[in-house]
Amino acid sequence: MGLEFRFARPGEYPEISRFLHEYWAANHVYCRTPELFEWTFRRPGQWAPDSYSFAVAEDKGELAGILGGIPFRFNQFGRCSQGMWIVNYVIRPDHRKGSAALQLLSQFRKPEFNPVIAFGINPATSAIYRVLRGRVLDEIPRHLLILPEARERAARLFETANPQWAGDPAREVAEAFTLAREPEPCPAEEVIPRSWDTCEWPSFAARTIGAVRDTAYLTWRYRQHPVFEYRFLAVRDGSMTGLAVWRLETIRQQTAEGRVDLDRIGRLVEFLPVSPANAEALFSAFTGALRNSGAMGADFYGYHGETRCWLRQLGFRETAQHPQGRAIPSRFQPLDAKGGAILSAMFVESELPPCADSIDCPWYWTKSDSDQDRPN
Repeated sequence: MGLEFRFARPGEYPEISRFLHEYWAANHVYCRTPELFEWTFRRPGQWAPDSYSFAVAEDKGELAGILGGIPFRFNQFGRCSQGMWIVNYVIRPDHRKGSAALQLLSQFRKPEFNPVIAFGINPATSAIYRVLRGRVLDEIPRHLLILPEARERAARLFETANPQWAGDPAREVAEAFTLAREPEPCPAEEVIPRSWDTCEWPSFAARTIGAVRDTAYLTWRYRQHPVFEYRFLAVRDGSMTGLAVWRLETIRQQTAEGRVDLDRIGRLVEFLPVSPANAEALFSAFTGALRNSGAMGADFYGYHGETRCWLRQLGFRETAQHPQGRAIPSRFQPLDAKGGAILSAMFVESELPPCADSIDCPWYWTKSDSDQDRPN
């Protein structure tokens, strides 16, 4: 009897958790935090309530493989369809020589899901996606900003993560990413604008590709997140309002006695201004919020060419442009010296403009897409 493929049912989480722990990653966050698993794979209105959006392969009643799916509404210049992010793709070793991996993927590679995106793949597996006729993308660009008053704090952090940078090398890296021009203070509201779905989002959607970021999505992704506390910044510009979303993260070092708090950093996950002037005002509100929270700076991952251009002009710098950029830490709980490179692949059934590290990239795609912005 061959493998059977289906979607997991409520009540099967313990078995999935054990499989994740043994074959994906020991003590993975989905194993430690059942509510995060529920929030991710049972999104109301996007999947049938009697199952998880989580495909399983079974061999005589025992799990032989898993593949998670996170359904989302996909925007293509104002036109909507259904998309799927895929995560936690693993086959038990004794079934890796057969067709199990392809059959498991076929649970989500269906005409109703276009595109299917694997955000955050292991570079070693990129060849598999190419064989399956997927597009392997450029690494999503990372941008970093250090507040002027926190330059020495950043240098100490970089030195802690990379002891070989002790002294001047760490200070030189911190200096390279330090904000050069102080923006004027700007007030902001901590809300999603009431007109977002009828005014601001349609305007943004008409010139971008990516997940639909309407009020329902923003509420689910940020307001209802079971672990992280995200913060909204809304700044008016005439009849429209720009929006940014971020969270504060404590940087912790692993020691023999446990984890020790070192500093704080902001993780900017949405930057949606309505004009260049509004981008500057929104950035000012954001840097003010960083200061008020005691953060040393912030980072941002994103493909969208226009957004990246605005952020560079305002003071962010792409880590890839610095010789030591790949060694600047991006994982902070606990702190390690691994860079923040994130590789992705996608399957599309129609022609779409490329998603690439280019100034004209129309894809609005940030680290909060799929499940990348989650606890370690």
